[in-house]
Amino acid sequence: MSVAHLVFLAVGLLASYAFAGVPLPRYEALLKQQSAPADPTLGLYDDTDKVIRLTVNNFNATVVDQNRGALVEFYNTYCGHCRRFAPTYKKVAEHLLPWSEVLIVAAIDCAAEENNGICRNYEVMGYPTLRYLGPGFQPSDQHYGLNVMSQDVNEIRELLAGMVAAENLTSNQNNSYWPNLHYLTENDSASSVFEGLSSARQYVAVVHEPENTTLGIEVALFMTPWPAVEVRRVIDPAVAAKFKIDPANSPLSVVNRKGEITTYSPEYANGESYAKKLEEILGKKNITPRPVKQHQQPTTPVNIAGQSELIKEVHRNKHFIYQADLEQAIRTILHNEVSKVSDISGEKLLALQRFLVVLQRYNPLGSNGHHLVSQLKDYVVQFHSELKGSQFEEEVKRMEAQLSPVYSSTHFVGCAGSSPRLRGFSCSLWTLFHFMTIQAANNEDSQDPLEVLQAMHGYIKNFFGCTECSEHFQAMASRRKIWSVPNKEEAVLWLWAAHNEVNQRLAGDATEDPEFPKKQFPSPDSCSECYRSPGTKSENLEIEWNKDAVLGFLKNIYNPQFISRYGVQREELLHPTADKMRQKRQISSVFTDIDMRMGMLLYAFCIVMMVLAFKLFAFKGYRKKPYGHDILGKV
Repeated sequence: MSVAHLVFLAVGLLASYAFAGVPLPRYEALLKQQSAPADPTLGLYDDTDKVIRLTVNNFNATVVDQNRGALVEFYNTYCGHCRRFAPTYKKVAEHLLPWSEVLIVAAIDCAAEENNGICRNYEVMGYPTLRYLGPGFQPSDQHYGLNVMSQDVNEIRELLAGMVAAENLTSNQNNSYWPNLHYLTENDSASSVFEGLSSARQYVAVVHEPENTTLGIEVALFMTPWPAVEVRRVIDPAVAAKFKIDPANSPLSVVNRKGEITTYSPEYANGESYAKKLEEILGKKNITPRPVKQHQQPTTPVNIAGQSELIKEVHRNKHFIYQADLEQAIRTILHNEVSKVSDISGEKLLALQRFLVVLQRYNPLGSNGHHLVSQLKDYVVQFHSELKGSQFEEEVKRMEAQLSPVYSSTHFVGCAGSSPRLRGFSCSLWTLFHFMTIQAANNEDSQDPLEVLQAMHGYIKNFFGCTECSEHFQAMASRRKIWSVPNKEEAVLWLWAAHNEVNQRLAGDATEDPEFPKKQFPSPDSCSECYRSPGTKSENLEIEWNKDAVLGFLKNIYNPQFISRYGVQREELLHPTADKMRQKRQISSVFTDIDMRMGMLLYAFCIVMMVLAFKLFAFKGYRKKPYGHDILGKV
């Protein structure tokens, strides 16, 4: 390798690091910190919550064929609706913790690739989905639990109480804590209610339950950690009178083993208030509850080291588009979004085929990634009626194993959030589609202005894991007349305007990352020319955009030559950058073609001369020549 070659390579490497805006030592340190792949989702619940985290490894052992029921939330980490519902679900789990011997509160993250099979097999059609899986539950066709159609804490509690009561169990043979949910009858009395009970039962609490409520069921479930008391329900006024119950003034009575009855009036007419009154009564008698059983939780993955450094770097280079984010979007789409759909047929199959055709045309991956998408597209287009999600998943894994390695990065960079539960895939998906609309606008081979927008619409409608987001997008697309976009440059601007509308809708939302607030893009300090009147708005409060300047700005930042490779771990998998291609041209231009031909001729001439010299001196010897002055001297 020549000295010139080495010099150019060194300059090129330094230039590439300088382009990323990262000092070389810190860049290398960050790569070492990010060398191991990590789950970017981490779920919406952690060890501080009472929600039992489910994965493919513990799902069946926790909720299938158990002696108690389970409320399971199927969710997607990047689903905005799921993120907003998570605090409510945590309250549900905390609220119903005393029920845990009879019913647990759990959740499984369908955004985690490892859980694809579970979410696909349980035919989860939207997120979040709540299902009640009763005692002895066994999944089967058309039976994957009962849907709990509410996201209100009180309504969820009431629905679950009704579902538990519908099990029609006086006591579960395999669960000694299962309450007796049958009503007291006219044959029952203060002395007979203790028949068949263990000696640990010192009291029987009788609860008057108004019609069409689950009050008594809830009280019985809240009191399961208290072995000293048995809760019974009464609805018949005559039977209630036998236990001195006045439904209006003293709807609760407590019977001891001597047959003595004491009545009480809880503060509020709900199960939790009744349970607190009973706990107060038992506490005064120095009776304590049994410790609530703690279920073993799977280990929470460790967050990516150097996350704060990534965020600082992204803030320093706020207009960079990152290769890592484009790759993470594609990988999540193929490995998770499409793969977890049970049956891909009809409109779904057509949408997938269109998406892969467009992705193949505007693919940001390296050589192996281009082969993967091309082969995957050929595989999918051969199906005309139905493709199973499991088939698609198996084929993706087979092709990736054959072409490995495919992806140059395993983490988000520009789309990394201040918390693992923020930004991520949804951010990278916008990035990918913006990238593709820009490439389509610069592609003269295709004249279809809707190719990318149609692929995006079909994907979001049929595969995107955020149900609420999908519905919002479809409504917006219809209102903004997506199918009337006249040309490819207008397609770029349509997507830009749609993204700004979403930003405006989500500004200040609970899902917003405080490090990356939702703003109109580009901002005045990023592109002052993009505003006709910077800092002002029109009479209808709409920003007066200079769309020609916006288009130029977008084409610049999404230019493939300017895609940042900061955070990429295997750059050798990608196509050479413009800088590297320029270095090669510079090296090759050190000598012109004429110089090279002349050099070859000189080299051949030297070889010929050396051969002739060898023949003259080695084979013919030395012979002294006569000189003219010798002859003249003799004369």
